[in-house]
Amino acid sequence: MTTRLNTHLLYLILSLLCSLEWEIANGFEWPFLKKTDGPARNWQGKWFPQSPDKAVDDNPLVDYSGGAHHDLSNPKHGINMGIPSPHCDDGKVNITLDWDNSPINYTCYENKRAYLPNLNVHPIIHCDPIPKAYVAPHRCMDTPIFYEDSIPTYGTHRPLWPKYGEYLFLPKQRWIHNLEHGAVVMLYHPCANGLEIQLLKKLVKGCLYRHAITPYTLLPPERPFALVAWGNRLEMSKVVPKLVINFIRNMALKAPEQKSEDGQFDFGLIEHSKVVSDQDDNNLCPNFK
Repeated sequence: MTTRLNTHLLYLILSLLCSLEWEIANGFEWPFLKKTDGPARNWQGKWFPQSPDKAVDDNPLVDYSGGAHHDLSNPKHGINMGIPSPHCDDGKVNITLDWDNSPINYTCYENKRAYLPNLNVHPIIHCDPIPKAYVAPHRCMDTPIFYEDSIPTYGTHRPLWPKYGEYLFLPKQRWIHNLEHGAVVMLYHPCANGLEIQLLKKLVKGCLYRHAITPYTLLPPERPFALVAWGNRLEMSKVVPKLVINFIRNMALKAPEQKSEDGQFDFGLIEHSKVVSDQDDNNLCPNFK
């Protein structure tokens, strides 16, 4: 069978597996699963930045109850979100900690032939079954943030989230906050096929207001495109419109914090996103079947 014929079935199967993993992570009882003493059952994959028997986060823990950040302290995230502060995060001070403005992040320096679409390379849907109890910490611009995955679907991030739209380049320390608000982030390698890039941009921009688009050089040649939602990502060699639309309809707006309000960070913003159905994206991908 060709990729076009089995794409929908493949997506349904992978989506069911993602749902099953999420329910296992959150303690849902399935009669055909062997019970263990812990809530993880037999899950051997990632939970959150660390497994349940380890620290929740690898990043340095900072006490914000006093000093310059005392007015920003938040018992849930460590730092309040959405409050610009030159002492923590105002979207201007020390932003080179996440990106040094190098063109290497948005320029193709490799052989573009290696990134051409390949019908023999099937898309991949990856799921991180994030427990409901997980809370992503916020870190000020005096603290580096690192991730285990090359394409993270959750994790520690900056207090100010980016404005929705297309960017020259947007660091993952920023766009993960958009994921937490229910957005979908489109990633593409700068060496990827230009027509495929434009097709994916058209689909994403036509599906929802809450999106961010950025080049991303950590994508491999075999799959130079990715869509990321909270806890889920789709990686592709070739853009398949039906698969993209299904991913957005099923994975967008499923994050723990549903916020359609625009962000405060806009460094590198090329084009602000436009409202599709409404600002809350109550009708995803309304112009597509």
